[in-house]
Amino acid sequence: MIKNKNQLKIRLKEKKDSLIFETIRNDVKPERIGTQRKANKVQTNAFTLLTAKENGEVVDSWIYYNSNIQIKDNIMSYFDNKGNPFIQIKIIEVA
Repeated sequence: MIKNKNQLKIRLKEKKDSLIFETIRNDVKPERIGTQRKANKVQTNAFTLLTAKENGEVVDSWIYYNSNIQIKDNIMSYFDNKGNPFIQIKIIEVA
């Protein structure tokens, strides 16, 4: 169980291939719900998820730890300026 940003950082550094990120809520692009992605680049302050664009090109989408996100019980939530979650990503732990 990944309960916070520090646990996620450690897991990404040690075994990034053991995690899959599944979008379970996206108020901006609802068509992304159900999309599963893997981490690619891992840095001290951020990591990337491999993301397919509309034209089929796969790019790195950066997620910065210091941005307006919270991680609790394997759910990564992005919050708007009013404090409401608008994107949620489930962290699936695999062997």
